[in-house]
Amino acid sequence: MDPSAGSTLATPAIAARTLANDACAEARVEMDDAHDPAAAQRAAEVLSSVWGRKGTEMIDPAMLVAIAHAGNLVTVATEDGKPVGAAAGFCGPPGTHFHSHIVGLVETATGRGLGRAMKLYQRAWCLERGIDTMTWTYDPLVARNAYFNIRRLGARADSYYLDFYGAMTDVINAGQRSDRMLIRWDLIPTPPAAATPCPWLGDAHIAVADLPDAPPSYVPPGADAHVALVAVPRDIEALRRSDPELARRWRTVTRAALGGLLDAGWAVTDFTRSCQYVLHRERTP
Repeated sequence: MDPSAGSTLATPAIAARTLANDACAEARVEMDDAHDPAAAQRAAEVLSSVWGRKGTEMIDPAMLVAIAHAGNLVTVATEDGKPVGAAAGFCGPPGTHFHSHIVGLVETATGRGLGRAMKLYQRAWCLERGIDTMTWTYDPLVARNAYFNIRRLGARADSYYLDFYGAMTDVINAGQRSDRMLIRWDLIPTPPAAATPCPWLGDAHIAVADLPDAPPSYVPPGADAHVALVAVPRDIEALRRSDPELARRWRTVTRAALGGLLDAGWAVTDFTRSCQYVLHRERTP
């Protein structure tokens, strides 16, 4: 869709493209769509370096070519000609929804806004085509991703899925259940330039706490509670390496808490710098 063609999304699309270009410049990268086999190979190499085992591919480059050829988006971010990030996603019915399946950054490119630049690039691409909603999944135990998705982008944690992908064999997820939170991002509003301060939560019910001397446990909120906090580890990936059993315990506990509360009519409304999901009761099941 041409943003100048009179669509109701034309103005947001033009502004979104400017915002994405500015974010790419700030992250010191060039962002390009990957349409040909060579570009798809570069994207696959980035993703394999993040998730794959040595000598294996996280995703087949030929599949990326097919995804792009079918009218979807495969993106490669480069710095001085070297690939440092990649993403792939596809459109879903009814034509106003885009699912961002995978986004990966090489370790040397983290911490400078590249992840945000890639999401803003995807957002601009979607709005230029009349797509106003983007979804993706992430591991709800990864605190930095929760903070980025909910606070930095202003997206909404929509649903909790148990063992979404089944058994996974990549170096990040092997040996752990693949529970995922589905994020839903309304693309029309301009994303926040920076995270706003979290409101006072002194009267919130502590459903899950991260205590230094005790394993996590879930304490369900009472009928009179309207705000609940669910903590996650500050660095679950390091914990999986140092204490896999405790990491699995965290999965079990947060599955009961987040999955149970969402099913019971609660909604995730925020994520704090102290690695806590903030949930508010929206309805009685």
